[in-house]
Amino acid sequence: MFFSDQNQLKNQMSIDDLTENLNMADKLGEANQEVAKQKSKKKKITKIIFFMINIFVVAGILLYQVLNSNVQPFSEVVSSGSFVPQYILLIFLLFFVGMVLETIRVTFLLYKGTKRFRPFLSFKVICLGRYYDCITPMSTGGQPFQVFYLNKHGVDAGTAISIPLARYVVFQIAWLIICIFATVYSANNNIGNGLVSAASYIGFALNLLMLVGVWVLSVSKRVGRVIVAKSLKILSKMRIVKNYEKIYDKVMDTVGGFQTTMKRYTKDLKSFILLIMCNLLQFLVQFIIPYFIFLMLGGEPSIDVFIQMWMFTILIECASGFIPLPGGTGMSEIAFTLTFASVYPNNTVFWGLLLWRFMNYYIYLVQGLFIMIYDAMIGNKKYEWQKRKWELEAESSKFKEDQLKRYNRTKRTGKIKL
Repeated sequence: MFFSDQNQLKNQMSIDDLTENLNMADKLGEANQEVAKQKSKKKKITKIIFFMINIFVVAGILLYQVLNSNVQPFSEVVSSGSFVPQYILLIFLLFFVGMVLETIRVTFLLYKGTKRFRPFLSFKVICLGRYYDCITPMSTGGQPFQVFYLNKHGVDAGTAISIPLARYVVFQIAWLIICIFATVYSANNNIGNGLVSAASYIGFALNLLMLVGVWVLSVSKRVGRVIVAKSLKILSKMRIVKNYEKIYDKVMDTVGGFQTTMKRYTKDLKSFILLIMCNLLQFLVQFIIPYFIFLMLGGEPSIDVFIQMWMFTILIECASGFIPLPGGTGMSEIAFTLTFASVYPNNTVFWGLLLWRFMNYYIYLVQGLFIMIYDAMIGNKKYEWQKRKWELEAESSKFKEDQLKRYNRTKRTGKIKL
């Protein structure tokens, strides 16, 4: 009876392992298909169209501001005694610190999964993920590419899938915390423009609804499947959802991934909390950039203005989060102008907007293109050499282990004398 139970347990474990491997293969296949689609001619044309729309929208908003407001010429801004160009170094330093903090998170997750310290790979994964987020509507292109890129660079399928998922979960929790704080603080202190505040509340509500919804569905797969199935059937009858099965599988994959990630990382609660704290620190660094742009353009240093502008920037990010255009284009520019027009000195908000949009959107496009060029010229060749080195080290280690086993076997049989 005991051996029968043991065999059943082993068979069940092998079935579970096989199922998990098949699921990982499916998810990896989906990521590869998504990347292949991104590289297809049709998708490239779509990206170019979205990019052109992006440029026209931004150009239209900027032209409207120039024609309908008293924009101070940049030459006058520079020649004025209040302009402090040295702050540009601090602004880029803050951006660099934000990237370092994000790289630390991915490096930590990568080390936990592979026991290898690969910070440069982590940095490239972040840069390329940001790039694909910036060129796809609703920032949906980065995660599949990160899975693909990690797996292509020697990371096993399970770890390659789990790292972007864990990064997403940590980001969403940290973002929810920062949004709750900013929303409550701004409401109590009457901070924010009416339109921007209303849009930020909508963005916050959608983020909260999505995270709570995924969390609730993750508690019980059986209940989650019933809720998702019924909800999608209603939306399908209303002709809002066209491909029921495809959307259902995608939602359940997200729920399952969220559940698996939470189970895995809540076992190491200390590390999980540290990752969230690191993300919160990144938000602090990222959202104070407009304040230092304000100082560069001649603003007077003030702790009250610092807090106010930090809160403003969070509200702007909330407000632009649900805009389908890449980077929240349109709402970001309008929200920034409406919010900071009365804060920036001497009609310089136009120049502040240009620098801020470069630092929180266009710089990621430049960074991603640079990484792709680097990989094509140098990075891919370096990885092939590194891969061969690991293979030789593994062969050497196995050879030593085999020799040691053979030596011990020979020693026990007494065929050699010591």
